Amino acid sequence: MDEQLRQRLSEIVASNEVVLFMKGHRQAPQCGFSAQVVQILDRLLADYSTVDVLQDPEIREGIKELSDWPTIPQLYIRGEFQGGCDIVREMYRDGELHQALGFERSAPVVPELRVTPAAVELLQGARARHGGGDLHLGIDALFRHSLGFGPPGGDEVAVDVGGLVVLLDPDSAPRAHGLMIDVQETPQGPRLSIDNPNAPGD
Repeated sequence: MDEQLRQRLSEIVASNEVVLFMKGHRQAPQCGFSAQVVQILDRLLADYSTVDVLQDPEIREGIKELSDWPTIPQLYIRGEFQGGCDIVREMYRDGELHQALGFERSAPVVPELRVTPAAVELLQGARARHGGGDLHLGIDALFRHSLGFGPPGGDEVAVDVGGLVVLLDPDSAPRAHGLMIDVQETPQGPRLSIDNPNAPGD
């Protein structure tokens, strides 16, 4: 790697407290591994930087040499290389990522959720169409909500609401206390609505 590229990469790493070298960008990851790391970081941080290596082949190859790590994505925190997707997932699961970012992982809490009967019926129908599984509710650091069906991941908090099991990761659970899922009628038909009293501005 030439010195100019090394200096360029060093400046990117040094000038961002948390920076992820990835394929795509935070709002639109272009590979599954990058998407997994973004999902984890979104749970913890409202703001961090990303660098799309697909837009610059020099950065894509140079960052591998700088870190002596062969794959993308790559996460740096306060100038220190942390690892790729598998390592970041392990760090998150073990609480080491929270520590590296400067805060402790909160103790598991079971939030109080409200899901109206109409919403339970709509969700049960969606679950049947998607082949079963439990409902996963995620709330990231920006209080964006995500819903999906699938098997338990092992570390979620489970809440039974009207016979519907809702699973939340440990970081989403405290943000969900008092949340209500209802059904709103629209010209396109009924759709779910989520009212979260913890969201900023509410």
